[in-house]
Amino acid sequence: MGIVRTALLALIAAFGVSAASAQDYKAALVAADTITVGTSGSAPPFSMTNAAGELEGFDIDVVNLIAKQLGLTAKFEKLDFAGLLPGLGAGRFDLIASGVTRTPERLASKDFFLLSPYIVNGAAVTRREADTDIASWKDVCGKTMGAVRGGTFQKVAKEKLPADCVTKSREYPGATELFLDLENRRIDFAAHDFLGPKYLAKSGKLTGTVTLDDLLATITQSVAVNNKNKPLADAIDAQFEIWRKDGTLQGLADKWFGASIDWSKAQ
Repeated sequence: MGIVRTALLALIAAFGVSAASAQDYKAALVAADTITVGTSGSAPPFSMTNAAGELEGFDIDVVNLIAKQLGLTAKFEKLDFAGLLPGLGAGRFDLIASGVTRTPERLASKDFFLLSPYIVNGAAVTRREADTDIASWKDVCGKTMGAVRGGTFQKVAKEKLPADCVTKSREYPGATELFLDLENRRIDFAAHDFLGPKYLAKSGKLTGTVTLDDLLATITQSVAVNNKNKPLADAIDAQFEIWRKDGTLQGLADKWFGASIDWSKAQ
């Protein structure tokens, strides 16, 4: 039955969305025939800016595939992560894509639609190689934590760790600035995702650090869509369901993270 359902979904996708639903989501776009996307450009490898000043990453590939499938042109606008969700709520974007973590608060929000998972990740500690006294999350108490402003990892840390464990913290516009301060010893550890720093270390863009395998929480991430365009949210969610089953998202995870997605952990 599952195979038949997947085949039917793929067949529907091959013919594109219906004319009626296409008209529905096209009518509510910020700009005609264009999907306007907010992204940080500083959340590697989800969204990052290369040496030529161009955006690239997992999110960029996902959105370009979405745009192609829906017959739209993708237009990306860069903004600090903390401004992305407010910008979406204000109607500046059709969607935001920058490794947005699916938290209960965000899923319950009336300001936007946070879609089903496109990746499974975790809340991890990244610290300097020499600082071997930090071997797990239980060793961070009394240390200075760094995190991305507007992100969820500092909140996860404060909720999951003992009270008064972390009393000193600094926040940054994006992961680029966060890890630069870690390298420069302005913070003791970064509370961030697991996959991003692993990619940076593997690609030689982050040196002298270790991302610990000890995860404080398993998280899922996705894109968030303007609350005035439910047809767009539904169309993208339907596509994500297909891509989770046919290996498209796994292929992008292989490309950008070098990691297998365990969908059984997706909630």
